Amino acid sequence: MKKILYSLLLIIPIFWISCDTIEDDQKLVYPKGQTRETTPITVTSSKQRVLLEDFTGWRCTNCPAAAEKATELITKYGDSLVVMAVHATSFAKPSAENNNVDFRTEYGGQWATYFGCTSLPAGMINRTKIGNAYKVNDASWDISIQNSLSTKEHIMDINLGAVHRVADNMILVSCENEFLKNYASPTLISILVLESGIIGVQKSNDNPLIEDYEFNHVLRKNGLVDYFLSIMPISKGQKINKNYLIDIDSDIKDIKKCSVVVFVTDAETKEVIQVNTIEL
Repeated sequence: MKKILYSLLLIIPIFWISCDTIEDDQKLVYPKGQTRETTPITVTSSKQRVLLEDFTGWRCTNCPAAAEKATELITKYGDSLVVMAVHATSFAKPSAENNNVDFRTEYGGQWATYFGCTSLPAGMINRTKIGNAYKVNDASWDISIQNSLSTKEHIMDINLGAVHRVADNMILVSCENEFLKNYASPTLISILVLESGIIGVQKSNDNPLIEDYEFNHVLRKNGLVDYFLSIMPISKGQKINKNYLIDIDSDIKDIKKCSVVVFVTDAETKEVIQVNTIEL
């Protein structure tokens, strides 16, 4: 996926509208993935959820303990919490020692740098900036999730449908975005694929090299990141329906162990407004 600076996001639609006056080789490519095709909505929700992004890597000896903490928090908060394991930085760089398995993604690496999550383990809770930092240490994940669930305004719901199309090996995702309150800022939507139950090599403090470690919630390639949901103010009760096609990452081991995560962010603050997930 092409790198797009956050600062340019707000002007992309203007350039796209004026493409008829630009040479073909200078035109911006309309975001790949949007489609008119639909699939039935099967996951509906009317509750505020929290997104925990766990930045991790197989070389990080403290990361298994953080992953265990994330699992404990899923048990504690149930479907109010969505966990996404983002393998990034030099801690995730593959080598012969881990059989050259590479869980990194281009956007995961960009996030680690942009949000200051390069010293692992690290996490973000709804991409909320606390003081001058987005990064939250795993020891503080629980209290940060509690604070978010108790204080975050329930602005919108995301209802989802998803299907794996075997014929062309793509995932069709339908998103119904319903706003419960007026919202003035531009909004972005991201549609990502996670895979669980992957067995591989991990270093830890307890074991120099675990060869049968189970990786869960692993962020995969080919996701659709920071697509515009709306550039205009949104009124209470408004529904915005969008449909997307995702090419399945060839590195995915088992599509049946995958899920799709969809989250909407404020284009100006980067904070996650709402998140939801659907199993494939």
